[in-house]
Amino acid sequence: MRRLLAASVLLLAATAQAATFDVGPGKAITRLEDALKQAKPGDEIVVHAADAKAYTKTALLVRTQKLTIRAADKNQKVVLDGAGFDYSGRGSVPRAIVQFDPAASDCVLEGFELINARNSSNNGAGVRINQANNITIRNCMIRNNDMGIMSNGKATDKTAVNQLIEYCTVTKNGTEKHAGYNHNFYLGGTSVFVRGCEISDSVTGHNVKSRAHFNWFEYNRVSNSANREFDLVDGAGATDQPDSHSVLLGNIITKKPKMTGNKSVIHFGKDVGTAHTGTLFLLHNTITTPYVSPVVDLSSDGASAVFINNKVEDAGAKQAGVMARVVEGAKILAGEGNVVAEAFVKSRPAAVGVGLLVPWAKVEAPWERSLAGKQTPLLMFESLGNLAERKAPAAGAK
Repeated sequence: MRRLLAASVLLLAATAQAATFDVGPGKAITRLEDALKQAKPGDEIVVHAADAKAYTKTALLVRTQKLTIRAADKNQKVVLDGAGFDYSGRGSVPRAIVQFDPAASDCVLEGFELINARNSSNNGAGVRINQANNITIRNCMIRNNDMGIMSNGKATDKTAVNQLIEYCTVTKNGTEKHAGYNHNFYLGGTSVFVRGCEISDSVTGHNVKSRAHFNWFEYNRVSNSANREFDLVDGAGATDQPDSHSVLLGNIITKKPKMTGNKSVIHFGKDVGTAHTGTLFLLHNTITTPYVSPVVDLSSDGASAVFINNKVEDAGAKQAGVMARVVEGAKILAGEGNVVAEAFVKSRPAAVGVGLLVPWAKVEAPWERSLAGKQTPLLMFESLGNLAERKAPAAGAK
């Protein structure tokens, strides 16, 4: 009884200490930066919508943990416009409209439209996760910045752990000034989980570029990139660690017609010479590409891929498409239940396992989740490993 009473007192004390700061026209605080200066761990900053001039040149450098920064009305996004500000990343100036530094663990950003973040290095971002852990970005529109969402950290340091990005639209980020080096997503760190997002129309780079140790993308629509839809590549202290896997589950992935950039759909490998082992798991995705370039490009010795129940379409192009290109030392571990357009059939590796699409109910789920804490799934690598060890079908098998 005494323990229960003590716990109740502590809970009441914590609740009493948490504060809510209302920001907006007619409020005691009219700028987010002023609210951020006053906020303490556990506080909430609630931002009310205003006219287009209310939240211009917003630059939030978050160094307080357990903050929630959210729009007051869940049905109306609050616009944060960075036009005219230099998001240099020097000193106390953030490189993004909202930047979470290492001390800002367990923070939430929800309900904003972040636009026009630029700098002279062409990497001003809507949001930057700078080595912070357990950051959630939810229900945001991020568009027309040099970069959409950036993150950095290392698995060896256990930084940028459990980046959760859900129900966001990330579109039309990039710039012609540094063509090909800015993306809708440019991610790093320990682990990334992206769910239910619309990711499209990167200006010159990729829709998703990631050097993170572990990536999980589920139920997103990814389309119309200027280059690859997914570029999952090497990063020191991240992909050179064991179990550097990527999981693409239930996504709709579409290449735009008549593009001039890299026509491959998904690249899993390396581009700066660091080791990149681990497995790419493609599970229940629908992929449409009219190009001869590979659907999957495995470019790293030690990399592997598993194809389960994907549908690959050619948009009526009827070209001799390539299901997978595999460098020496990489391999396709397993494949079954995939439905592939006729154009890809002759060139497919046998291990892709082309056949009838298996209904969801008959598929043994190769993943497990722990929904503790922030409900960010923690991958049970043993389950994926068991899937990877399943024998691929023999050549000509159906």
